[in-house]
Amino acid sequence: MLEQIFQSIFPLQMNFPIIFGMFMIFGVVGGLVATRIQWLPTISGFMLVGLLMGPEGAGLISNQVITQAGHLVQISLGLILYKLGCSLHPEHVIKHPKIIIVSVVESLVTFVSIFLLLSLFGFSGIVSVLVAAIGISSSPAVLVHVASEMRAKGEVTENTKVLVALNNLISFIIFSSALPFALYSSEATWGDIFGIPSYRMIGGFAIGAVMAYAVTWLAKFLQPKTFHYVFPLMLGGIMLTLGLNAALQMSFLFSCLVFGIMVRWFEKETHPITNTDFGYAEDIFYIILFVTAGASLHVNELVTAGWIAILFPFVRCAVKYLVLIGATRSLDYTFKQSSATGMLLMPMAGMAIGLLQTTNSLMPYIGAQVAILIFAAVAVLETIGPPIAKLAFKLSGEVDGGAVKALVVIPDAKEPSAGTKNPEHRVE
Repeated sequence: MLEQIFQSIFPLQMNFPIIFGMFMIFGVVGGLVATRIQWLPTISGFMLVGLLMGPEGAGLISNQVITQAGHLVQISLGLILYKLGCSLHPEHVIKHPKIIIVSVVESLVTFVSIFLLLSLFGFSGIVSVLVAAIGISSSPAVLVHVASEMRAKGEVTENTKVLVALNNLISFIIFSSALPFALYSSEATWGDIFGIPSYRMIGGFAIGAVMAYAVTWLAKFLQPKTFHYVFPLMLGGIMLTLGLNAALQMSFLFSCLVFGIMVRWFEKETHPITNTDFGYAEDIFYIILFVTAGASLHVNELVTAGWIAILFPFVRCAVKYLVLIGATRSLDYTFKQSSATGMLLMPMAGMAIGLLQTTNSLMPYIGAQVAILIFAAVAVLETIGPPIAKLAFKLSGEVDGGAVKALVVIPDAKEPSAGTKNPEHRVE
């Protein structure tokens, strides 16, 4: 009997509690290592442990485990994009058009530069367009986590959140606009060519907007004694947004960003949901996201892509940085502030991977070519991005709350939210 038990359990089958526990323990170890290196943010430690434990390393985190962790990664990305959306109040952005102009110019210059680079290397027009559209996006996860870790607060921090949110919105819109041409090249029907992009964009927006309205409407009934329900209300909204997008095959990344933006819009003067934080539980989501990101890095993709694997992220980062330097006077920034902002736009991951998955699902042949370039760029940018972000926040002079008035004003609630954690009690 004992022999039969051993035969049935070996090799050991991974289950959810084992996977979750592994990620937490590995992540904490990586975070502890990173805290001993002054220039390294904790998310770099999470990624390093993921890489060492992943398929490229010891193999403890297999490709199957990475796939099984997919739902947790989606929740993490949904949370981060929601928080980023909350920083983008449409009314305040409209009243300060400089930030929109800078974002549009930076996005278009980035798009054109990447497109010309890939065309020079012989890639087809449609592949170049899709990769260039994806290349506009910036990583909200790196920005939000490093800012929180360093307690950065001020003009550069708040305006960069707006720029990253706009980057991702513009990236999604250009990508969706290019989809009809990509589908046409893959001999899709006319219904699919125009129907699929419209369905994904309009549907994703509708889900995010409806969920935001529902959550903010319910929040009006909360009293001081029941204010602790804001946290599950917000989490429930994010989960429903993710679930509905998955069930209806829409873009959960775009929808979660819209959800955050519309929550900010519907809350008007008071912001109980916007100001609610996940407390220490927030670290769980970041550990899952970045350990998985580290385990998913494929060094061989860099070799396969060749020189373009280095040139693509280099050109993308250089363009974003130079455009922000050129916008120093327009934003009323100092050189250090514009440099810091340009550096904070360099990391790329979440939205890029989401748009790549859309390409793979709709056009596998084109998706295979796009995947090599995007995975190679993500491998480079997610490795160097977090340390660059940490350096950028130090350069901005806003570490530990050195705040000045932001170009895009983000008004605070009159009273702190009951769900908001006290930063003095946060373990760094």
